Amino acid sequence: MQTLMIHEFNPRFVVLNVKHFDTITYDDGLKSQMYHRRKFTTKRKIFFICPKFIEQGHNDIGQECMTLTDVKMLIDEGYEIGAHSYSHTPLETFDSLSKQVEYMTQDTEACISWFKEHIGTVPTSFCFPYNNDCDEVYRAIVKKYKFTELFGVNRIPIETLPHS
Repeated sequence: MQTLMIHEFNPRFVVLNVKHFDTITYDDGLKSQMYHRRKFTTKRKIFFICPKFIEQGHNDIGQECMTLTDVKMLIDEGYEIGAHSYSHTPLETFDSLSKQVEYMTQDTEACISWFKEHIGTVPTSFCFPYNNDCDEVYRAIVKKYKFTELFGVNRIPIETLPHS
């Protein structure tokens, strides 16, 4: 199974051949992803939502993010929503493994709480922020919270595909 990863959607992506990908994942809950959600006919699309970005209206580099109404519209249209942590903080921010573990645990719990409160359900898919699973420590933590499908470096960034 091949999985394609998209962050900010660029109109030049429309001409790329992505038919051989089984899944397309959209990270961060960016507004551009919602606008272009129908551009590809891949069987499965997962929008990985970071609740803090939805609440702020932008991600950590200032790109516009979806609203809660947008996320609910995607769900109503049948798209799959996944969790992408609550706050998307780089693990390198913390100076020890124990602080990273504490952060990952608290952040995962905050993410789950947000989904329960605002969406009414918790996704089963989880995507590691910056694709960093902290040498599988993060993976072990989120599995304890019943996330069953995990995504990270196993995806191919759309920017690396050859242009016709």
